[in-house]
Amino acid sequence: MEQQEQIDWRDNIQEPKVLKIAPNTEATFTFLDEGTLKENEDYGASIAFRIKTENSDDEKIFYVKANNFTFLGQIKGLGTLKDLKVKVSRKGSKRSDTRYTIEKL
Repeated sequence: MEQQEQIDWRDNIQEPKVLKIAPNTEATFTFLDEGTLKENEDYGASIAFRIKTENSDDEKIFYVKANNFTFLGQIKGLGTLKDLKVKVSRKGSKRSDTRYTIEKL
C-alpha cells in the first residue's frame, strides 16, 4: 500500500480576497476594472469589481448586489472606474438599514 504524505490544512488557509466593509466604517480603495456581472445560485446576481485597498497591495474583489440600484447609480455616476480612487462608507448594521455611499478622492 502506498504511503501518502500528510498535508496540514492549516497551512493552506489564507485571508479571503473579498473586501468586506464593517458596519459604520469606511474603506478607501482604487478600482482596477469596470466590474463584471457574476451570477451565483445562492446569492443571485452581483457586480464584482477588482480593487486594491489603500493599506495593501493585494488585489481583492468588491461585490455589489445587482439589485442595489441606489449604490450602483452612485458608482455609475463616477464615470470611468479604472484607476479611480474612492472612499466607500457603510452606515447601518442590518440588511434592512444598511446604506452605502461612495465618493471620488
